[in-house]
Amino acid sequence: MTAFRYFLWFALTLVFYVLLQLADRLYRRKNASWVHITAFVLKILLAVGLAFCCMALSIPMIWKTGYLTMAISIALFADAWTDLFAFIFRLIRKRTPATKCMIVISLCLTAAYLIYGTVNMQIIRPKEHTYTSDKLTHEYTIVFLSDLHYGSAQSEETVDDALAEIAELKPDFVLLGGDITDENTTAEEMKSIYRKLGALPSPVFFIYGNHDRQEKGDYVGGAKYSPEVLAAAIETNGIRILQDEAVEFADDLTILGREDVSEGDRRCSVSKLPSVSRDSFLLTVDHNPFLEQDILETGADLQLSGHSHAGQFFPLKYIYLMGEKYVYGDYQVGSTHLYVSPGIAGWYYPFRTSAHCNYEVIHLVP
Repeated sequence: MTAFRYFLWFALTLVFYVLLQLADRLYRRKNASWVHITAFVLKILLAVGLAFCCMALSIPMIWKTGYLTMAISIALFADAWTDLFAFIFRLIRKRTPATKCMIVISLCLTAAYLIYGTVNMQIIRPKEHTYTSDKLTHEYTIVFLSDLHYGSAQSEETVDDALAEIAELKPDFVLLGGDITDENTTAEEMKSIYRKLGALPSPVFFIYGNHDRQEKGDYVGGAKYSPEVLAAAIETNGIRILQDEAVEFADDLTILGREDVSEGDRRCSVSKLPSVSRDSFLLTVDHNPFLEQDILETGADLQLSGHSHAGQFFPLKYIYLMGEKYVYGDYQVGSTHLYVSPGIAGWYYPFRTSAHCNYEVIHLVP
């Protein structure tokens, strides 16, 4: 995340905010409650719709205009609450607040929202989890991190500090849950992050997400590296790639890493996965948490997933829940305990208002 991109992020939001204030002048002087409440509803709907398009629609136009589209969404979302304030003020005082007052309120809300979301993306926190099982005979500490999207949303210093914290924990192993890089990551950035991850003082295992191999690189001017170069960079740094493969880490613990569902037929059906002893605690790592039937049929004791970023932008998490069951947090799916991480970062935009950036510290206890 370069200084120029931060400047561009703030500048685009400021430009649209100014344009929005000019448009607001056309109606905010009207002494009618319905005008303000209508403006509030329309702005919220448009802001959330644009944010949803930016996060959920994989089309070239959205990717190429992403910063502008999200800047519009942020300005609309923050400014909308000024209209709600005007509506409530109108009900209580029977008159519309002064235009200058509304501009000051809108400016403060927009600045607070923009600063909070931007700063929140730069704060990475550990989140502790404890899971118990009769299958375990030893205790294990695991670090799971996913959705780093290196080079897109966070500064290099932010990531380095988090990796230093993880190194101090000295976990038994580290799981990389996919989307460590994406279509905006340069070849140099990709090689750099895997050097850093490979230098962790613990065994490191990796599964692919839907962005790592830059399969939609054409949307942003072309892929910066090939899948072969990516795999070589990962393996050269001592990180083991799991593509529908199982690793017996210990007599009582097996790791199963799944190929991402975006790979279609290259992802094995559950019936073709390697057989695993049912006496061993089975830990599945699958980037996508939405494949309920696969979770049920695999029957792992614990599955760790990412992908959704907990929506990244409020209130997208709740919109995702309308179509998918497992967006963020702990779930029980048949015999499997599923945890969906919000991710250690987010996709492309240096902005997060839904949940915090986490890496997960997993304690497995007999």
